[in-house]
Amino acid sequence: MKRVVFIICAVVMCVMCTSCLDRKGSSSKKEDRGDYGKLEYLSGSTIIKGIQLEHQSIWKDEPEIDQIVKEHGFSNTSEYYEFEIDEWFAVYIDCITNDTFTVYVVKYDEKTDYRYMTEDEAKTTCIDKSLEDKAPDKNNYGDMGNFSVDKDDGGKIGDYVLVVFRMGRPEVMMKIKIVPSTAPSASEVKEELQKMKDNE
Repeated sequence: MKRVVFIICAVVMCVMCTSCLDRKGSSSKKEDRGDYGKLEYLSGSTIIKGIQLEHQSIWKDEPEIDQIVKEHGFSNTSEYYEFEIDEWFAVYIDCITNDTFTVYVVKYDEKTDYRYMTEDEAKTTCIDKSLEDKAPDKNNYGDMGNFSVDKDDGGKIGDYVLVVFRMGRPEVMMKIKIVPSTAPSASEVKEELQKMKDNE
């Protein structure tokens, strides 16, 4: 009988330890993001209530915006903040008015105080064409449009910031990370298409 009680106690302790480790692992993963994907408010107050970014790459099986919003909602932290070089990603903003915004992707510089960045500076240093004077599409989760950090435009792997302007002034910024591409090569795509054709 003592042996049975001992085994039951041992199993319970193992289960408890495993659940603690799982919780610790998931919380440390959230802490690992540092300041990536978090809105930093640049003006005294903002009408932007939340943001989400969405992968647009067809070679990755990532959730779409409706699922992201259902699971994570809108807050000052985007669930996704790491994108591949040359990958398109979409910006969605939840705000309290129908104002228009202009969004730029600029190479991150820790010495820059983005509170004082002018729109002209953002224009001249941005890596991609801006999403200029757009009102978030309320019928599509506040869609603002798509961005890409493109090698052909001088984009490199590293840290960037989305800087959101309203009426010519920087409203919020968000740090994102650009990583190497996992996109399949043209020959890999051709090979996959041939396999699909052969299986028909």
